[in-house]
Amino acid sequence: MYNIGFVILDNADEQKYIDSLKSTQLHMHPINKEEVAETIANYDGVVINEQHIHNIGAICELIILLKKKSNTFIWVISERMNKMNHIVYLQLGVDGILDNESDPEEHKLLMINACNRYNQTYPTMEKTVKSESDATELQLRPCNFSVLLNGKEISLTKLEFKTIEFLQTQQGIAVSYEDIYKNVWENEGADKQYRVSNLIFHLRQKIETDAAHPKYIKTVRSKGYKLAL
Repeated sequence: MYNIGFVILDNADEQKYIDSLKSTQLHMHPINKEEVAETIANYDGVVINEQHIHNIGAICELIILLKKKSNTFIWVISERMNKMNHIVYLQLGVDGILDNESDPEEHKLLMINACNRYNQTYPTMEKTVKSESDATELQLRPCNFSVLLNGKEISLTKLEFKTIEFLQTQQGIAVSYEDIYKNVWENEGADKQYRVSNLIFHLRQKIETDAAHPKYIKTVRSKGYKLAL
Protein backbone atom coordinates (compact mmCIF):
# COMPACT_ATOMS: atom_id res chain seq x y z
CA MET A 1 0.00 0.00 0.00
CA TYR A 2 1.34 3.41 -1.00
CA ASN A 3 0.25 6.64 0.66
CA ILE A 4 -0.41 9.40 -1.85
CA GLY A 5 -1.21 12.97 -0.79
CA PHE A 6 -3.82 14.75 -2.95
CA VAL A 7 -3.31 18.50 -2.63
CA ILE A 8 -6.50 20.56 -2.33
CA LEU A 9 -6.32 23.95 -4.08
CA ASP A 10 -8.81 26.79 -3.52
CA ASN A 11 -11.01 24.69 -1.21
CA ALA A 12 -12.21 22.74 -4.25
CA ASP A 13 -14.24 19.56 -3.88
CA GLU A 14 -11.86 16.86 -5.17
CA GLN A 15 -13.52 13.87 -3.55
CA LYS A 16 -14.78 12.40 -6.81
CA TYR A 17 -11.33 12.44 -8.36
CA ILE A 18 -9.72 11.20 -5.17
CA ASP A 19 -12.11 8.25 -5.09
CA SER A 20 -11.28 7.43 -8.71
CA LEU A 21 -7.59 7.01 -7.81
CA LYS A 22 -8.09 4.76 -4.82
CA SER A 23 -7.10 1.12 -5.19
CA THR A 24 -5.81 -1.79 -3.16
CA GLN A 25 -2.30 -0.38 -3.69
CA LEU A 26 -2.97 3.35 -3.41
CA HIS A 27 -4.31 5.10 -0.33
CA MET A 28 -5.28 8.67 -1.23
CA HIS A 29 -5.07 11.38 1.45
CA PRO A 30 -6.70 14.80 0.84
CA ILE A 31 -4.35 17.47 2.15
CA ASN A 32 -4.48 21.24 2.32
CA LYS A 33 -1.83 23.02 0.22
CA GLU A 34 -0.68 24.96 3.31
CA GLU A 35 0.10 21.70 5.14
CA VAL A 36 1.64 19.52 2.46
CA ALA A 37 5.21 20.84 2.79
CA GLU A 38 5.32 19.99 6.50
CA THR A 39 3.85 16.52 6.09
CA ILE A 40 5.36 15.42 2.76
CA ALA A 41 7.64 12.89 4.50
CA ASN A 42 4.48 10.88 5.28
CA TYR A 43 3.73 10.24 1.61
CA ASP A 44 5.19 8.12 -1.16
CA GLY A 45 3.94 10.66 -3.68
CA VAL A 46 1.89 13.82 -4.08
CA VAL A 47 -0.75 14.67 -6.70
CA ILE A 48 -1.63 18.28 -7.55
CA ASN A 49 -4.71 18.97 -9.68
CA GLU A 50 -4.18 22.08 -11.78
CA GLN A 51 -7.95 22.66 -12.12
CA HIS A 52 -7.54 26.04 -13.83
CA ILE A 53 -4.76 27.33 -16.06
CA HIS A 54 -4.39 30.43 -13.87
CA ASN A 55 -3.24 28.23 -10.96
CA ILE A 56 0.17 27.71 -12.60
CA GLY A 57 1.88 30.34 -10.41
CA ALA A 58 0.71 28.81 -7.13
CA ILE A 59 1.50 25.30 -8.37
CA CYS A 60 5.03 26.27 -9.44
CA GLU A 61 5.70 27.80 -6.03
CA LEU A 62 4.40 24.65 -4.36
CA ILE A 63 6.54 22.37 -6.54
CA ILE A 64 9.68 24.38 -5.76
CA LEU A 65 8.91 24.24 -2.03
CA LEU A 66 8.25 20.49 -2.08
CA LYS A 67 11.41 19.75 -4.08
CA LYS A 68 13.44 21.60 -1.45
CA LYS A 69 11.81 19.59 1.33
CA SER A 70 11.88 16.12 -0.18
CA ASN A 71 12.40 13.92 -3.24
CA THR A 72 8.94 12.38 -2.93
CA PHE A 73 7.22 11.76 -6.28
CA ILE A 74 5.14 14.70 -7.57
CA TRP A 75 2.51 14.37 -10.29
CA VAL A 76 0.36 17.17 -11.74
CA ILE A 77 -3.08 16.65 -13.25
CA SER A 78 -3.48 19.08 -16.14
CA GLU A 79 -5.60 19.53 -19.25
CA ARG A 80 -4.12 18.29 -22.50
CA MET A 81 -4.27 21.74 -24.07
CA ASN A 82 -2.03 23.32 -21.42
CA LYS A 83 1.21 22.19 -23.10
CA MET A 84 3.28 25.17 -21.96
CA ASN A 85 2.26 24.52 -18.36
CA HIS A 86 3.35 20.90 -18.75
CA ILE A 87 6.82 21.96 -19.87
CA VAL A 88 7.17 24.38 -16.96
CA TYR A 89 6.13 21.72 -14.42
CA LEU A 90 8.54 19.18 -15.89
CA GLN A 91 11.38 21.72 -15.89
CA LEU A 92 10.73 22.23 -12.17
CA GLY A 93 11.20 18.50 -11.62
CA VAL A 94 7.75 16.90 -11.41
CA ASP A 95 7.73 13.19 -12.19
CA GLY A 96 4.85 13.21 -14.62
CA ILE A 97 1.81 14.99 -16.04
CA LEU A 98 -1.51 13.18 -15.63
CA ASP A 99 -3.86 14.12 -18.47
CA ASN A 100 -7.27 14.79 -16.94
CA GLU A 101 -8.92 13.38 -20.06
CA SER A 102 -7.24 10.00 -19.62
CA ASP A 103 -8.68 7.05 -17.74
CA PRO A 104 -7.85 7.23 -14.00
CA GLU A 105 -6.78 3.59 -14.28
CA GLU A 106 -3.81 4.78 -16.33
CA HIS A 107 -2.92 7.29 -13.63
CA LYS A 108 -3.07 4.63 -10.94
CA LEU A 109 -0.78 2.32 -12.88
CA LEU A 110 1.73 5.11 -13.54
CA MET A 111 1.91 5.93 -9.83
CA ILE A 112 2.06 2.30 -8.71
CA ASN A 113 4.79 1.47 -11.24
CA ALA A 114 6.87 4.46 -10.14
CA CYS A 115 6.55 3.54 -6.45
CA ASN A 116 7.31 -0.11 -7.17
CA ARG A 117 10.43 0.80 -9.12
CA TYR A 118 11.58 3.13 -6.33
CA ASN A 119 11.12 0.43 -3.68
CA GLN A 120 13.08 -2.06 -5.78
CA THR A 121 15.94 0.43 -6.07
CA TYR A 122 15.82 1.80 -2.51
CA PRO A 123 14.47 -0.69 0.06
CA THR A 124 12.11 1.01 2.47
CA MET A 125 13.87 -0.36 5.55
CA GLU A 126 15.75 2.46 7.24
CA LYS A 127 19.41 1.82 7.88
CA THR A 128 21.11 3.02 11.06
CA VAL A 129 24.84 3.37 11.61
CA LYS A 130 26.32 4.00 15.05
CA SER A 131 29.86 4.68 16.13
CA GLU A 132 31.44 2.44 18.74
CA SER A 133 30.76 5.07 21.40
CA ASP A 134 27.20 5.60 20.14
CA ALA A 135 28.02 9.31 20.16
CA THR A 136 26.91 9.69 16.54
CA GLU A 137 23.90 8.09 14.95
CA LEU A 138 23.20 8.31 11.23
CA GLN A 139 19.89 7.01 9.95
CA LEU A 140 19.26 6.81 6.21
CA ARG A 141 15.66 7.47 5.17
CA PRO A 142 15.19 6.26 1.57
CA CYS A 143 11.47 7.13 1.60
CA ASN A 144 12.27 10.84 1.16
CA PHE A 145 16.03 10.98 0.45
CA SER A 146 16.97 12.34 3.85
CA VAL A 147 19.24 11.41 6.75
CA LEU A 148 18.57 11.62 10.46
CA LEU A 149 21.84 12.75 12.05
CA ASN A 150 21.82 12.84 15.86
CA GLY A 151 18.06 13.29 15.81
CA LYS A 152 18.02 16.05 13.17
CA GLU A 153 16.45 15.33 9.77
CA ILE A 154 18.43 16.69 6.81
CA SER A 155 16.95 16.66 3.30
CA LEU A 156 19.27 15.60 0.48
CA THR A 157 19.07 15.45 -3.28
CA LYS A 158 18.84 12.01 -4.88
CA LEU A 159 22.54 12.05 -5.87
CA GLU A 160 23.61 13.22 -2.41
CA PHE A 161 21.59 10.45 -0.79
CA LYS A 162 23.03 7.79 -3.12
CA THR A 163 26.52 9.04 -2.29
CA ILE A 164 26.19 8.82 1.48
CA GLU A 165 24.33 5.51 1.14
CA PHE A 166 27.25 4.07 -0.86
CA LEU A 167 29.82 5.47 1.58
CA GLN A 168 27.84 3.88 4.42
CA THR A 169 28.15 0.45 2.79
CA GLN A 170 31.93 0.99 2.80
CA GLN A 171 32.07 2.66 6.22
CA GLY A 172 35.60 3.38 7.39
CA ILE A 173 37.07 2.33 4.04
CA ALA A 174 38.55 4.83 1.58
CA VAL A 175 36.46 4.80 -1.59
CA SER A 176 37.87 6.07 -4.87
CA TYR A 177 36.34 8.83 -6.98
CA GLU A 178 35.86 6.25 -9.72
CA ASP A 179 33.89 3.89 -7.48
CA ILE A 180 31.70 6.68 -6.12
CA TYR A 181 30.97 7.94 -9.61
CA LYS A 182 30.16 4.46 -10.88
CA ASN A 183 27.73 3.74 -8.02
CA VAL A 184 26.03 7.14 -7.94
CA TRP A 185 25.73 8.12 -11.61
CA GLU A 186 25.75 4.59 -13.04
CA ASN A 187 26.94 5.83 -16.43
CA GLU A 188 30.09 7.01 -18.11
CA GLY A 189 30.96 10.69 -18.28
CA ALA A 190 33.74 13.25 -18.30
CA ASP A 191 35.20 15.11 -15.30
CA LYS A 192 34.35 12.31 -12.88
CA GLN A 193 36.61 13.56 -10.10
CA TYR A 194 35.24 17.09 -10.39
CA ARG A 195 31.61 15.89 -10.30
CA VAL A 196 32.25 13.69 -7.26
CA SER A 197 34.16 16.44 -5.47
CA ASN A 198 31.41 18.96 -6.18
CA LEU A 199 28.76 16.57 -4.87
CA ILE A 200 30.77 15.89 -1.69
CA PHE A 201 31.18 19.64 -1.20
CA HIS A 202 27.41 20.18 -1.22
CA LEU A 203 26.84 17.11 0.97
CA ARG A 204 29.29 18.42 3.56
CA GLN A 205 27.55 21.80 3.55
CA LYS A 206 24.41 20.00 4.74
CA ILE A 207 25.67 17.46 7.26
CA GLU A 208 28.89 18.90 8.66
CA THR A 209 28.99 21.48 11.46
CA ASP A 210 32.15 22.88 9.90
CA ALA A 211 32.43 21.87 6.24
CA ALA A 212 36.02 23.14 6.08
CA HIS A 213 36.96 20.64 8.79
CA PRO A 214 34.67 17.65 8.09
CA LYS A 215 33.95 15.21 10.87
CA TYR A 216 31.93 12.63 8.97
CA ILE A 217 33.07 12.59 5.32
CA LYS A 218 36.85 12.47 5.36
CA THR A 219 39.12 13.13 2.39
CA VAL A 220 41.71 10.41 1.83
CA ARG A 221 44.62 11.92 -0.07
CA SER A 222 45.20 10.49 -3.55
CA LYS A 223 42.34 8.04 -3.01
CA GLY A 224 38.88 9.54 -2.46
CA TYR A 225 36.60 9.69 0.58
CA LYS A 226 35.46 7.63 3.52
CA LEU A 227 32.57 7.86 5.98
CA ALA A 228 33.89 8.14 9.54
CA LEU A 229 31.36 7.67 12.34
